[in-house]
Amino acid sequence: MSTFLGCLALIGIVAGIVIVPAIVIVAMKKSSAQHGTSGSLSAAMTNIESLFHEGKGNVVDAMQATREHEGEESGDPPER
Repeated sequence: MSTFLGCLALIGIVAGIVIVPAIVIVAMKKSSAQHGTSGSLSAAMTNIESLFHEGKGNVVDAMQATREHEGEESGDPPER
């Protein structure tokens, strides 16, 4: 019985790993009515990956800081 429950738990974890990013991607596509770019999808996937890999958080922070700094210099309105 415990083997069966272990297999069920493993299937649930794998399904969660596949389903959560799919839901995030669909939600991003629906929320980006201004024709989002592939860069925004890449940033979203990097944010999701940073949840699972500790070192990726620093990369995400650096990317966001760079984008904010470039936006201030160019005089463009901030992104939503």
